[in-house]
Amino acid sequence: MLRTGEFKMKKDLRNQRKERRIQENRKFILDAAEIIFARKGFAQTAVDDIAEEAQFSKATIYRYFNSKLDIFSDIVLNSFREARDEIEKIRQMSSTAGEKIKQMFLFILGYYQRKQNIARIFFFEPEVMKKILGMDMKSHMMPYEAKDNLPDDFRQMVSYMFESTCAVIQEGINTGEFRQVDVEEAAHIFGAMVRGFHFRGPMRERHYSAEESADILYD
Repeated sequence: MLRTGEFKMKKDLRNQRKERRIQENRKFILDAAEIIFARKGFAQTAVDDIAEEAQFSKATIYRYFNSKLDIFSDIVLNSFREARDEIEKIRQMSSTAGEKIKQMFLFILGYYQRKQNIARIFFFEPEVMKKILGMDMKSHMMPYEAKDNLPDDFRQMVSYMFESTCAVIQEGINTGEFRQVDVEEAAHIFGAMVRGFHFRGPMRERHYSAEESADILYD
């Protein structure tokens, strides 16, 4: 007969294994869904497509997610978490503020390249953005007054990345690398520069690698 402590330990181990399986299965589904969304777009993707790619039954998909939109929302949030974590690593680097800014440019440009098919969904399927963020979007511009209506997770991650950019710019000012500027306005310009350079549309005549683009923006 198991003692109380031994029984509790075995139960805890079973719960840990169960939770690990749940997280692994969710990741398989999200990875498969990102491939399908990137290939077909949101509107043309069916849960059956995701189930086939993940090699799960449709019923299994619905055990972990309520809907196709629920799956896509998780992909978007996970993508922002990835970006937030990488920006934090750059912020904590033992290097100059200038080198940190350059690494931020490099990461964000590479990030846009890796996620360009998912980003395309936002640009060409605005109803998806409206459902996820709860607001109308025009192109990639976000009305200032709408920021407080964003879902908490999304708003917190966007705010953190903006604050990290501000912190690195302020660091550069403090060390004398950068001239005195309005830090928040400089951070907004930083974001506008990198988006504008990457998404420069049909007028783009030359193509650059992420490294070349980061050098141009940094200069």
